[in-house]
Amino acid sequence: MAVDTSSERGSVCLAADGEVLGEIRLASSVQYSERLFHSIEFLFQHLPVQLSDIDVFAAARGPGSFTGLRIGLAAMEAFVAAHSRRGAGISTLEALAWKTGIKGELIAPTIDARRGDVYGATYRRSETGPGIDRLVEERSPVVLKPAEWVASLPPVPITFCGDGAYRYRSLIEERPSWSIFEMDFYLAATIAELAAMPNSGPLAPLYVRKTDAEIALESTRSPNS
Repeated sequence: MAVDTSSERGSVCLAADGEVLGEIRLASSVQYSERLFHSIEFLFQHLPVQLSDIDVFAAARGPGSFTGLRIGLAAMEAFVAAHSRRGAGISTLEALAWKTGIKGELIAPTIDARRGDVYGATYRRSETGPGIDRLVEERSPVVLKPAEWVASLPPVPITFCGDGAYRYRSLIEERPSWSIFEMDFYLAATIAELAAMPNSGPLAPLYVRKTDAEIALESTRSPNS
């Protein structure tokens, strides 16, 4: 089972042996606390699968909406504890890069981080054996102003993806060797695929930017504290 609660484009899916058995996609501003478990319940009602059949519970770990991420991760952690199964956390940036299917070329997933910022990282997908691919992180996740992000990238062919790439398309289109991969942003099925691999991360949030609570706490401290 895989869930993505990192953005308003949420999704839940059940997959087996690389095939998606069922998937629910929700584009809504309604809180995930109200709809996540309803979506999970719906899938189990309409598929010949039970919770006890699930081997891996996976969730997006960010970057993304702090509140949404916590809900998805907490839900999967609860299932892991209740059924003594493996948990897997998948970076939303990695999921976007993997979903393009592009091999060899530099991929720059770019997510709209609000407040005039974007989350970004760079990856390269390569074949490590017959039918076996691996996603290599060439630059770790950062949060920057859009112009700073694109200016920091090397002058080589790059494929961008993600809602941040769409929003700041004009900055990317200034470079003739750069392009934007057109795709939807529902990531549960991709998260399920990556969770089946041995190098998936923990069910813990990946915070690239400080939370509002951390920022507020720092603002209350005196310069000499």
